Amino acid sequence: MKILSTIVVVSLLSFIGFYLFYCAICLRYIKTSRNSKKIAGFRREDLPNVSIIIPVYNEVRVIPRKMANLQDLRYPKDKLEVVFVDGGSTDGTADLIENTVNSGELSIKVVRQGLRKGFNSAIIEGFDETTGEIILVTGAETEYDSRALDFMIQHFADPQVGAVTGRQIIKNIQEGFSPKLEVAYRDLYDFIREAESYIDSPFDIKGEIAAARRSVCKHLVEKPQLLNKGCIDACFSFQASMDGYKTVFEPNAVYYELSPRSIRDSFRQQIRRAATLIQNMLVFKNMIMNKAFGAFGMVIMPAHFLMLAVLPFFFLVSVIGSFAIIMLSPSNYLFLALVIWGVLAAVLSRRIQAFVRAQLVLVIAALGLLAGIETQKFERLLSARP
Repeated sequence: MKILSTIVVVSLLSFIGFYLFYCAICLRYIKTSRNSKKIAGFRREDLPNVSIIIPVYNEVRVIPRKMANLQDLRYPKDKLEVVFVDGGSTDGTADLIENTVNSGELSIKVVRQGLRKGFNSAIIEGFDETTGEIILVTGAETEYDSRALDFMIQHFADPQVGAVTGRQIIKNIQEGFSPKLEVAYRDLYDFIREAESYIDSPFDIKGEIAAARRSVCKHLVEKPQLLNKGCIDACFSFQASMDGYKTVFEPNAVYYELSPRSIRDSFRQQIRRAATLIQNMLVFKNMIMNKAFGAFGMVIMPAHFLMLAVLPFFFLVSVIGSFAIIMLSPSNYLFLALVIWGVLAAVLSRRIQAFVRAQLVLVIAALGLLAGIETQKFERLLSARP
């Protein structure tokens, strides 16, 4: 019993201590850097050409909404092109896109893969059809704020910036417990991403609203190890750092998306995303504790290695171990009080609920990767569709 108690205490203190320490560092950087951040920006006539890659598969229901959203973007239409990559849709998605190509000011291309090869394969084939200096990748169901590109692209006037990411706004927050939990989860990680942007570069970027210099994207699509694992767009910050650039988190660049309305669908979505994030990290594992990449390699990468691959198991050991101790020794009031306090905190705080769910998701995702979880061919979640 003494050995079990020691393991639980060490695991719990390591888990809580790390997050308190890292969040304290993040808070310090936000307080000291937020008001000093300045953007040089482009003159309107000097804005770079931008290409948006949109992988699609059986998206005929959302294409009209996506087309309208693209037309609403305030970025100059003569400096913007859109490349849809259809992975063998059977519902007429590619035909619908092609029928609307000449209905607006946008330059639109359609790449037909013929069969479903997976997300990264679509990005690789789509990239070959792009001409822009800046590359974005997004989803058919994702809706950008009309000024999202303006906020993002201005950062590329700084020659040290290689990639830029934005943030998500959940549209259906009032539709049940699951969307509210997603908002609480995103609030925490937006806080961390903003701080890491000041430290060096954020680790976890939103692939749905991520832009990179053409050279950065080119180096990613040429990596054979990314063909069948991870998400190329979510690797922009890793590759940008390898190429000598920084990545910026721009909170004013937002996109709108529905969160799964059911707890079950939300878990499935989070597990897939966590699995791809772990895969991304493993592809770039040589950057961890590598001083050649500055604070990103020496601080941010190791911190997220712990968050993704180590600390979730410490959390699991702490929870299971605490309940085991109470079952084996009901008179152990210290652990009983600890469990009661933890349960009450989780019940009363949605952020703690979201944080606990994230730990469980990471454990399941890690085990799922060992079992061969699919991360390239996304399963459509109907509760997250308009």
